[in-house]
Amino acid sequence: MTAGGRLSIRAQRLLAEIRRDPLRTWTTGQVRELYAEMGLGPQRSTARRDLQHLAVRGRLVEAGPENCRMYRLNQAASQ
Repeated sequence: MTAGGRLSIRAQRLLAEIRRDPLRTWTTGQVRELYAEMGLGPQRSTARRDLQHLAVRGRLVEAGPENCRMYRLNQAASQ
């Protein structure tokens, strides 16, 4: 994420991918794999941070326990 609070290009690309299948749930590992496919190759912590930031901003909804967190598109915020 950028210093001004705007979404980074990486996070924008992630959100666009999540919107393609709005009912799918995403894990940190899946996002890391997606980033690798995009040629970004970030650390697991980067994928986790991007998901958490999108959830804090209301774009995603968190589900599950902390050690097995899943995220899905916030349908109310995407309309």
